Formats: sequence, structure tokens, C-alpha cells
Amino acid sequence: MTKAVAVAAVTGIVAASLAQGASADSSPPPQPAPATAGNAATASSPTASPTAAPATATAGAATATPQPTPTTAATLSPTPTPTPSSRATPKPTPAAKAATAAPTAAAAEAAIRVPGAIGVEYERLGGATGAVGPATAVQQCGLAGGGCLQTFQHGTIAWSKATGAHLLTGALEDTWLKGGGITSYLAYPTGDAGCGGDPRVCQQAFQRGSLYNVTGQGTFPVWGAINATYESLGGLKGYLGYPLDAETCGLPGGACTQRFQRGTVYFAPGAGTFPVWGAINARYLALGGSRGYLGYPTGAESCGLRGGGCAQGFQRGRIYYAAGAGTQAVWGGLGQFYSARKAQDGALGYPVTAEACDRSGFCSQSFQYGVLQWIPGYGVRYRLTSAAYCPAISSGAVKYRTGGASRVSFAIADDYRSTRITFITCVRQPDGSYAKEWGALGHAGESGFAAPGVATGPTWQAFSPTGSFTVTQAFGLGNPGTALPYRTLNPYSRWGGRLNANYNKYFESSSDVFPDENMWYFATRPSHDYRQGVVINYNRPPDAPITMNAGFAIFLHGNNLPTWGCISLNDGDLLQYLRTAHSGDRFVMGVAYDIFN
Repeated sequence: MTKAVAVAAVTGIVAASLAQGASADSSPPPQPAPATAGNAATASSPTASPTAAPATATAGAATATPQPTPTTAATLSPTPTPTPSSRATPKPTPAAKAATAAPTAAAAEAAIRVPGAIGVEYERLGGATGAVGPATAVQQCGLAGGGCLQTFQHGTIAWSKATGAHLLTGALEDTWLKGGGITSYLAYPTGDAGCGGDPRVCQQAFQRGSLYNVTGQGTFPVWGAINATYESLGGLKGYLGYPLDAETCGLPGGACTQRFQRGTVYFAPGAGTFPVWGAINARYLALGGSRGYLGYPTGAESCGLRGGGCAQGFQRGRIYYAAGAGTQAVWGGLGQFYSARKAQDGALGYPVTAEACDRSGFCSQSFQYGVLQWIPGYGVRYRLTSAAYCPAISSGAVKYRTGGASRVSFAIADDYRSTRITFITCVRQPDGSYAKEWGALGHAGESGFAAPGVATGPTWQAFSPTGSFTVTQAFGLGNPGTALPYRTLNPYSRWGGRLNANYNKYFESSSDVFPDENMWYFATRPSHDYRQGVVINYNRPPDAPITMNAGFAIFLHGNNLPTWGCISLNDGDLLQYLRTAHSGDRFVMGVAYDIFN
């Protein structure tokens, strides 16, 4: 289809357009008997001296014997090239020269007129002798939006009152015309084309989008919601770069997508319009993209997260990126649990593997500081490594307050009813973060930990309490060098277990009445449980008022075996704790599931 045919969307208006052009044209009036487009006409030469030879004008050529013959209007050059005569001719008079030297450019423009605002733009571009060349069809007006359009040898100029007159050329013009021109979704151009870059990209803006011609790739429109997002991200100057193909619609859910140099923009009803790029885009495509389990993006990529990481949400999960952890998706039941536990800001950190499931429905996924497991009929099992404890303070992933203490020690079991604990001491750094100082293995009560908020009750129930407590004093057979206020035990040292004024306090007595604890006995018996110890302020000041029968005598002591509610360590580990502890340090204890987010 020729360009002239492609733009002939409006018929029956040629004569009206010419009439309008004649009245609107600001150029000098045409000479008598002008030539019409595509037809020969005879034109009288301008008034000449009596000696001038008559001249006969035909469409596309002028002959004035014996004058030189100028070129046709279509190949007009500023200086006509004379054609030698086969015989000698008389020397022309000055009047004859004047009669045959009229510029042929004016004749060419008179053949197909270029009136109105399009004519103004045409003249600005150099007219028939400019880069656009002569008109190839009459101007069409009264088109969609009240606009006008006219084609030329090297382009098309379109005008509307709302957009002004703008030239389209080359691949941008061809794509626009083939797409319907002013009747297409793009409608009228709102600016001239701009080109540059490597590869060379030419862009032209329209009322509802833009066209981009990329050398070696093709010419593609970007419009609608995808264009709005693309422009908000910087367009060609943004991270996405130039388009690689046209928008594709009719995807599941009525969605559309369009690929760009460094990513893809997705539009889905109910989800929005968002780009996916970089490492997250690579993982997304590997998982099936919009046709995979994740579905469409529901938000833009968010960066500047913990450790400089990034994350992006999709309809059925999220993809996370972090240096040292990689790029992984989290979804389903494990994903819901992970999000509820503060995701990357929680104790687990970022995912480091994909979720893996077996035929029984058991699923597992590893994270920087632990593992999540889905067990059919049970739900999520939550396991942390000890490397999680100190970073969890820094990220706010500890459920219990630590009060900004200089040292925070953890005694953590994996499960309820478990007596085995991991003991880690964290030290606050100058920037406010916490780093691991040292660690050990120990034991809790024979019944494991009581649930959060549940009192341990009498010591013979053998539960350790869950929570965060201060340490403010130590005791034993001799100060090993601790900065804690220290009490040296003697044969009268007791700890109150009866429901009286001595409950959950140190006192001295010569009597030995159960359930009061004889501290001297536990310090001197062969196992040396209380040879050294630290008071954990459970159910006592300064952490809480004493509540009768809620539990008493919760200590950190030696003899690394399950206890009646205390925390026990090997003697060497206990001494290390004492020699580094200060009054006001915190002691956080319980099952990982209920201690950390």
C-alpha cells in the first residue's frame, strides 16, 4: 500500500481542501491558468519585451526556444541546467531571460498546495526544496478530532488544534500509518521525533503513547497503562531502556505485558502495572513468569532493605534478593509464616534456597539463619541456628524487649518439652547493633519451658520460664571476678520457697524447711550446682512484683544437667559468663518459636 493510499482516509474533500487552501494560503497569488495536479496546462509567460520569443508551459516542463530547458518540478535544483541546442540560436534579450528564469519551485508547490498550519510547518522545514520534499497528495481536513493531514515525498505532517503540526518520517511514519494513523489508538503526534544513542533510538510522542524505532530491533508503540508506568520510571533514560517488542495482551486474567531492554512491565486488572527487572526478573522468568505459580506482580521492587536487599510482591508470593543469599522466592504456607515473622527483618533473614517438597507433602526451605519446614498434619516447624540470635536483636526480631543492655544472653530450646538449650551472649557494638561474644550448650528444666505468660509454679513442676529478665546479682563460694554484686554463701544461706515474706528472696536461717532451698547444701554437695550462680529476676524486682506461688529460685548455675527450672552450664562456661557480666544485663530464655519473629 502506498503512503498516498494509506492516508486517504477521508474522501470527497479534495476540492474543498484546495478551496480552503487557496483562501488560507499566505503565498503570492498564482499565475493565470495554473497547472492542476497531474494534468498539463498552458501558462502565459510574464509580460516581456516585444523582442522576447513566446514560451509554452506544459505540466512538468517548460520550453522557450531558444532559451535553456529547466528541470521538472520533481527534480528541481536551485540552478537549472541548460540543454545545448542543435543549431545556433540568437542571443536572448534581457526580457526573454526574465520570461524564462522564473523559479520552478514555486510552480511545483502550486501543483499541490500546502495551506494552513501544515503549510506553516512545511515552510519551516524548507518547503519543496527541504528535506520533506514536495507534496504527494492534497491536504485532508475534517478528520478525527477536527485535524488535517498531508503527505510529502519524504514524510507526513499531521495537525490538530490540540497538538499542533508535526512531521513523521521513516519507520515511525510507516508504523503509524499501518496502525491506522490518526484513527489509531496513538492518534496525533504531540512532538517531533528525537533520535540518538547506541543503538540509535528514535522516539516520537503521540496523544496516547509513543513510538520507538530501535536500530536492529524494529519499531514499537508503548501506550496505555504500561506507557504511564514506563514514563514514570524515566522512559528511555530510565533503567528499563528501550522496548524490544510491542505490547502483548490477552494473557490469563486479561493481562498485558511488554518487554524492554532490561526488564518487563506487566499490567493485570486488580493487580496493577509494575516492572520486573534485574536479578528478581531472572528468577521470576525461571519460575514461569506470569504463567508460573507466582502470577503477576502486585507492587514494584523495593530495595534498601536489611543488608541492602530487595524484594518484590506477586499474586502468590514474593521474590527476595540479597548479596550473599542470592535470589529466591517464598510462597505458600511457608511464605505466609515467613511474612508473619517480619520476613527478611525477622530472625530467619533472607531465603538461601528454593522450597523443596517430597511426595508426602513435606516441604523445607533454608534461610540465612534457619530452616522452615511444612509437615503435613502439623503445620510449620521453625528452627533457628544460633547465628540468628544476635542479628535478631539488631533487626528488632526478638519478641521480648532487651532494653538496650550492654550484653544480652540467650538460652534457647528448639521445642517445648526439650531440655537442651543453646546459650549465646551478644555484645552491643558502638553503632547499636549486637555481635556474638561467645556461646555454649546447656540445659533448661526437666519439663522444658513454660509457654509465654504461663507461670512456672512450684519448683517441683520443673518448668523454666519464658521471657526476658535482668541479672543483678551473683552468689557462690567465692567471687571469681564478676562485676555483678556478689554474695558469698555460708551454712545459713537459704532461698525462700514457702509462701511467706521470704518468698523468692535470699535469707539466712539455721532451719531447713522445704520448699525453701538450702543454698549451702547445693553449693557444697559433690555436683557443686551452686558453687557459682547468677540470679535471674523472674517473678521478682526489678522486673516484676513477687506473685506468690508463681515460681521462685530461677538461677543460672553449674552442673550441666536438666534442672527443676534453672539454666545450667558447664563450670567453665558459667565462669566465663560471670567474668563478663554486669548488673542490668539481660537474659532471654524460651523456645525459639516464641522468642523470635
